[in-house]
Amino acid sequence: MLPIFLDTETTGNQPTDRLCQLSYKKPDDTYDSMFDELFKPPLPITIEAMAVHHITEKMVADKPGFQDSPLFPAIKDLLEDPENVVVAHNAPFDIDMLNRDEVFPANFIDTLKLVRHFDPEMKIARHNLQYLRYL
Repeated sequence: MLPIFLDTETTGNQPTDRLCQLSYKKPDDTYDSMFDELFKPPLPITIEAMAVHHITEKMVADKPGFQDSPLFPAIKDLLEDPENVVVAHNAPFDIDMLNRDEVFPANFIDTLKLVRHFDPEMKIARHNLQYLRYL
């Protein structure tokens, strides 16, 4: 299986929110091993979301929507390929955002769940990526 290390940024974290950035890394040195692209979501980015990821309406104003992007078919094929596994921190959130745009990854691993499994006594103060990266 080929791991696809993935992260999304979104308009917020409510049931109606949508993707505004997709990034992934494949573990090889090919020209397409890294991907990072902004997309114009179908609804405004909330102030709360902008405070987290610093993506503004101005930054996405001239971008295509995710499904309208010429890159969409290749991304969909990559993430839905049963030979690949999406690896993401809090993967259910990212998978849900992808599902809202008709992308249904075949396999995934949630690194947040792994951290919580290996730290059942909560000896690590926080389990978010921004904290964990400094351990």
